[in-house]
Amino acid sequence: VLAVAFTGYGVHDLDACSAAGVIVCNVPDYSSDSVAEMAIALTLAVYREIPTGDSLVRGGGWVLSSGGVELRGKTVGIAGTGLIGTRVARLFKAFGCSIIGWSRSENPEFMEIGGSYVSREELFSTSDVVSIHIPNNAQTIKMIGRADLERLRPSSVLINTARGQVIDEEALVDLLYQGKFRAGLDVYHAESSPAWASKVAKSTVLMPHVAYKTKEALVRRFDITVENIRAALSGSPINQVNKLLNN
Repeated sequence: VLAVAFTGYGVHDLDACSAAGVIVCNVPDYSSDSVAEMAIALTLAVYREIPTGDSLVRGGGWVLSSGGVELRGKTVGIAGTGLIGTRVARLFKAFGCSIIGWSRSENPEFMEIGGSYVSREELFSTSDVVSIHIPNNAQTIKMIGRADLERLRPSSVLINTARGQVIDEEALVDLLYQGKFRAGLDVYHAESSPAWASKVAKSTVLMPHVAYKTKEALVRRFDITVENIRAALSGSPINQVNKLLNN
């Protein structure tokens, strides 16, 4: 049994595991609320200039040139309307936002909460906030490229709490340098502080890949991982993501 203690399993060779008779299990939905809340938190941090205000007060200052803007009435584009993407859409909806989405498959739940599907081009060109919720796999590496990012406006905010690999990071950094849009990022191509972090504008809020890492989510992850192992060893696997060749 290969017990992946995360939701994503894109770095594992499922074909090799299947051929060797190894059951691969993951932990779905343990951190959906945590990630969804971080997407909102990053958006508010950018919109209300929270990091700038914090630094200002700590440095003895007081007057912030702008108090930011409200979320209410803004159009939020959800790129990837799976479990987490739809959870994020619900939260943005509670703030009074209009919700649009683009995904490789349509989710009825997303439409039930008032979300409407648009083309990829329309999502990036018309959204005030674009929140990325695309899984990382061989088909999605650099899926969000320069052409998509160039459609964002200077007032737009790009939020990524999914995986850094799904965005063309070279194009992302180049356009952030130019001030083409703002961003709230929790993930990057490598699991380390990016070399460009200190060079992007203060309108970009950066976090060290902790969207999933709340106390509650980590407890759920542990419990589900243990149950996955027990179930697989008893011959009744749950949360299995591969199919054994002799099945």
